[in-house]
Parts: sequence; structure tokens; C-alpha cells
Amino acid sequence: MSTWTPGYVEVEHGFDAEFCPDPVPSGYQWCMVYAGGSSAAHPWDSAELARVAHLPRLPVWVPTPGTDNPVTAAAELMAWLRGHKVPAGTHVMWDMETGQEPDPQWLGKAADAVRKAGWLNLIYGSVSSIFGQPRRDGYVVANPTGQPHMYAAANVRATQYSFNVTEPGGQIDQDLMAVDLVRQLWKPTP
Repeated sequence: MSTWTPGYVEVEHGFDAEFCPDPVPSGYQWCMVYAGGSSAAHPWDSAELARVAHLPRLPVWVPTPGTDNPVTAAAELMAWLRGHKVPAGTHVMWDMETGQEPDPQWLGKAADAVRKAGWLNLIYGSVSSIFGQPRRDGYVVANPTGQPHMYAAANVRATQYSFNVTEPGGQIDQDLMAVDLVRQLWKPTP
């Protein structure tokens, strides 16, 4: 079920978690999946990915700008996307809170390679650093107020609004995403 955020955009509830909850929490229409990257605490394994195959998914890459080579990071992400049959034209997210941020030149090189291969780039970060990054296909803003909301700024497509929420299957973060963007995520497996 989608929710209308007054004066802004129709949104759907989603979650992300370092480890995929088991069981997957109910009441969420999409989720982020941690694909990998040099700063990823825990890339999701095949069992975790299978648990959320019924949901639209947003693959997240967690690089280390300032350490990683951006072209290599992009190649690793694209290899993961191809290996998991994530179709071109869907979105991926760069978690840009892991190295030297903001680093627009680093992100530009990495995101350009991914975009050239056909995937769309969302950029994640906290309010203090995200808007120093190029917007690409939109921002995902960490703004943990504990209350569902979309951060009110240009090009914000999703907001992570609550951290460390306990569900029966484990801890999650809660997110809202624009409905039109949810429709452009990696589709559920039939």
C-alpha cells in the first residue's frame, strides 16, 4: 500500500538491513539489497537475496572513494548486476558515506561507466554531505528522524527515516521511496 506525503509525492515503504531479516518483515513494498563493494559490511548471499525475490529490489554498492579505483568499482558492480540478471534500465545505488566524501569526480567516473552500460544511478548519503555529490538519477537521503517523511529538497527520490528498528527477523532501517521509482527497481522473480 502506498502512502501520500502531503504536498510532495506518493511513496511506498521499504527497508534495508546489513543482514536480510529472516523472516522478511511484512508491510514493506520494496527493499535495498547489499550487493558489495570494498566498504560493504556484509554483501547479501544467495539465501538472503532469495528471501526478498518477491519484492522490487534496489542493489546497493558500498565503495571507498579515495581508496578504490572508480572504474574498477563500477566494473565490480556491473559484474554483480550481470551475474544476478539485473536488467539494464533499472536503478542501482551508490552508498557514498564510506570514504572521502563528497568526491564528485570519483563518483562521476564510476557512475558514468554504470550509466553507459545501461543502469541508472541513485546517490545515497546524509544531509550533511549528499548534496555535494552530483545528483545523477536522484538522491537517497539519510535523515533518521524516526518519522516517515521524504526529505524536502530537489531530486530526492527516497529517504531513510529510521535506523535500527527491531523486527521479528532482525534489525532494519526504514525507508520511503517515490512510487514511480519503485516501479523502476529490479523486479520480483516470478
